[in-house]
Amino acid sequence: KDHPVASAWYAKWCSLTDTQKLHDHFYTQDNFEASALLSIKELEHNMMLDAKIKLMESINRHFMDGCKDFESRQTKEQIQLLRRQMALKVKVADIIGLNLNETISILIQRALLGDADNVRKEFKISDKKFWWLKVRALAETRNWPELEKFAKSKKSPIGYAPFVKACIENSNKAEAIKYIDRVAKEQQVEFYIELNMPEKAAEIAKSAKSIDLLDNVLNAIGSQNTVLTETINSFKNGL
Repeated sequence: KDHPVASAWYAKWCSLTDTQKLHDHFYTQDNFEASALLSIKELEHNMMLDAKIKLMESINRHFMDGCKDFESRQTKEQIQLLRRQMALKVKVADIIGLNLNETISILIQRALLGDADNVRKEFKISDKKFWWLKVRALAETRNWPELEKFAKSKKSPIGYAPFVKACIENSNKAEAIKYIDRVAKEQQVEFYIELNMPEKAAEIAKSAKSIDLLDNVLNAIGSQNTVLTETINSFKNGL
């Protein structure tokens, strides 16, 4: 510590010749964060999973010694996740190395719903985040019966617009329509316009007694549909 230039040169030499000596040097300098970052760099090399966990545990100790509480918590969570992935590898061969969200998503996509729920509980995933992940994963795999079952399981903490969006994004108009009446009228109008159902959008706008929503439908159809334009203008005059 009293000779910073010499210390820097020694660290440079160690980085080229002996990683363990560099770790020891950082510890003599009480530079625990630098030692942790050095170990993180070592994670970039291919290694067996057990060795990777052992190295991550060493990284966590470095962070703890350096009073880096946030970094320590994050590292411990990564260790916990990797161990969970090792246990699930017999069911999902390509699960190793995924982040937490990806882990839950792939379990849902592979219809391992019980395992996905167990991971949610273990890592204390909020209801809102879990619902977002599950809705997207089920729609991406086109598991429409399970998506409908999930929607009916209890009141959605994220509303039902994400259900509609997920169905639209995965090209299923019929499934999207199932959930539209469970969102606000303003969103219903937007979704029916997106689904190329302007007549239905106009009906919803009329029932909402909203000139603004009726104008939104008019703007969406342009001058192409004169019959609907006249109908909407008639609706507006009646409000």
